[in-house]
Amino acid sequence: MNTALRRVLGLCCLAAMLAVLAVVARMATVSAFNVHPDEKDHVSAGKYYMEYWDQPKVGDPRAEGAYSNYGISYLHQMDAVYFFAGKFARLILPLAGSDFMALRFFNVTLLGVLLLLFWRLPWEFRPAFLPLFISPQIWYIFSYFNGDALPLFCCFLVVYLLARMLDAGRDMSGTGGGSRRATLRFLGMGAALGVIAVSKQNYFIFLAFFAGFTALVAWFSRRGTLPWRQVFLVVGLMVLIFGARWGSSAWAERQQAPDAVSRMAEQVAAEDKKPSKIVAGQAYWGMRMREHGVTWQEMFTGEWKWHVFAQRTSFGLYEYSRIETLPLVYYRYMLYLTCALMVIILAPIALEGREGRAMAALWLGCALLTVFQSFWHSWTNDFQAQGRYFFPILGMTGCLLARFHRQVAAIRPALWTVVLVMWGMSLWSFIGTGLARIPR
Repeated sequence: MNTALRRVLGLCCLAAMLAVLAVVARMATVSAFNVHPDEKDHVSAGKYYMEYWDQPKVGDPRAEGAYSNYGISYLHQMDAVYFFAGKFARLILPLAGSDFMALRFFNVTLLGVLLLLFWRLPWEFRPAFLPLFISPQIWYIFSYFNGDALPLFCCFLVVYLLARMLDAGRDMSGTGGGSRRATLRFLGMGAALGVIAVSKQNYFIFLAFFAGFTALVAWFSRRGTLPWRQVFLVVGLMVLIFGARWGSSAWAERQQAPDAVSRMAEQVAAEDKKPSKIVAGQAYWGMRMREHGVTWQEMFTGEWKWHVFAQRTSFGLYEYSRIETLPLVYYRYMLYLTCALMVIILAPIALEGREGRAMAALWLGCALLTVFQSFWHSWTNDFQAQGRYFFPILGMTGCLLARFHRQVAAIRPALWTVVLVMWGMSLWSFIGTGLARIPR
């Protein structure tokens, strides 16, 4: 590619980045509080850590008001985003003006950093970040405070560090890994994976994928040997972060009764979500559907249509999933483009010998497992056909695009064209539907 064309495409990338950041910042600043999914509950958890450092026990008066209509609090889960976001929000509160706005800008800042990392990548590795531009729902989770933006950010931080290692002539086998810069990159990777380990549970599949990905790279690069020094560095930091978070949680739990969570839920949950009502089959219709006689086939038919809601919430459903992008044929076109994108990416990789086929199979297996995990949660626990549960697949795709950047180069025009169309449709949905109709 000649220099002039690359410069033009670079300016196009910059314009696309700035457009995404602008609409996300606009959504964050103009939308009313708690018009986004569960924002009140997320903000309540973040506000606690704006004031305190320790995890509260169940029923702690300092955390009063941090319980959802399910009678549970994010403060009693392993998710560490509320600690980091709370401390960030405390610092910028004088500028933000309100606690929920300060917490929102934690997620906006994460997106800004991701876009900066995308810009810093060498041209041949930039396709690894293109999955961030294919859906307005991805941008939407960065525009209000929630627990999904941080693990997605960490996934792409891993992708960025992987690309930088490959660009420096190294691979995950540790070749040339003795330099200080390489060590820092492995430390960064360990920290990012550690934060994922104490984030939303649906991202655990990304951790499993990355473990398999690393093992395959090592196998095909060094005939089955692993770079044990780097492995211990990454895994050790992951364990340290997970252990610190688990220890904090265990310390809080040892000060309370074993059934404290269920008793608290029975006291403060909405009437149709109390544990006693759920057990008796008298609760909200979406609770434990399998247990109450709904078959898995019925989840895809009649009034449930899990796959329809899951697909729409993947590509532009706003407020509490009440604002749809119209006309509804938009979702069908986005599905077609997603399928085309999968073929464009996986075909050249699968044709790249044994490693390519193994990597494509690993990606496909983990992607299907991610979808199944979301379905299983909706069927056995709570009907939440949420596209955000699929977002670990974006990070997996980024890893493949970084590892096989030379093979992807052959189909780069088709890849960029499809992503450009999806970016345009996403921008149209976000502005014309999301920003236009969101309550203010």
